[in-house]
Amino acid sequence: MKRIVAALMVSALLAAACGGTDESRGGNEDPFDEIPHASNVNDPRTGAAPRWEKVETLKGTGASTARFSIVENAIQWRATWRCTSKGRIELALDPAPQEGNPIAEGRCPDIGSGFAIETGDVTLQIEADVPWRIVIEEQVDTALEEPPLHAMSAAGSKELAHGKFYGIERGGRGTATLYRLANERLALRMEGFKTSANTGLFVWVSDARRPRNTKQAFRSEHVSISNLKSTLGDQNYLLPRSIDAAEVRSIVIWCEPIRIAYAAASLTAR
Repeated sequence: MKRIVAALMVSALLAAACGGTDESRGGNEDPFDEIPHASNVNDPRTGAAPRWEKVETLKGTGASTARFSIVENAIQWRATWRCTSKGRIELALDPAPQEGNPIAEGRCPDIGSGFAIETGDVTLQIEADVPWRIVIEEQVDTALEEPPLHAMSAAGSKELAHGKFYGIERGGRGTATLYRLANERLALRMEGFKTSANTGLFVWVSDARRPRNTKQAFRSEHVSISNLKSTLGDQNYLLPRSIDAAEVRSIVIWCEPIRIAYAAASLTAR
């Protein structure tokens, strides 16, 4: 119980939205207000905002033993279980941690999660009398290192535009490159990217040529294409097929909870 409560407390603390920890603004943020710059983007010691990454998906029926590895610098990890038949399920670590077992248990059919902090090679004992499915995820704050999509360098693909990130209400650095893939799909590649380590951020494509503040970004024609995968590192995004490349003039990193533009990259045609 101590383990689960502690992990949930960590999760609650990490759930603060982008910029939402600034109590000086009294919770009455206006998207057109001037936002004080408070960015750690140029500090090499700071990591990414914590994010969940999938480790493995486990499936089985009845009792089983699963083995997997959690990276040494993980903040914590979780096992999210699901069972659809009437019965029970229990998840325990072997050897048992000081905080005690099980890390999760429940009656089926249901869905639930258990949290743990052990890293390295992990052995999970599953006691169940029904079919089950378990997703293992680890929470990390390291740089994301997605390699370029193979389609970006395949025959028939083309680099359309390129630009460098700059800060708006928060800091920003790195590059953004827009590709047209051989199948006509548009794709975005961000490399060496970094912005303030917070959650609740989204990637917009915008028709603004060079938005300099939140008002310009907000009033532009824009489409939100994805949650930002990581505030640090290399990452890829496929754009919706409905987007016209001629209307993608910049990339904006947007904080939806308090509605401010963090950073942007103005794209120049190649």
